Amino acid sequence: MNNEPVAWFEQDSDMKSIWYQSEQDNPKAIPLYTHPAKTLTDEEIWKLWQKHLSDDIPVFARAILKKAQEK
Repeated sequence: MNNEPVAWFEQDSDMKSIWYQSEQDNPKAIPLYTHPAKTLTDEEIWKLWQKHLSDDIPVFARAILKKAQEK
């Protein structure tokens, strides 16, 4: 990862939560970067699926995210 911005945005002038895509050379441009993903193996996902088989999808999704954060 080369730590280069992937996009530039500019906040609305009245400071509301409205953001617009911007050009790199705009003086008000705010650079946005990516973050490396923490990945799980297929085996880890399968084990979590079996463990949470009786749960609903959001519970399963939270389990996957929690496991990825532990890596």
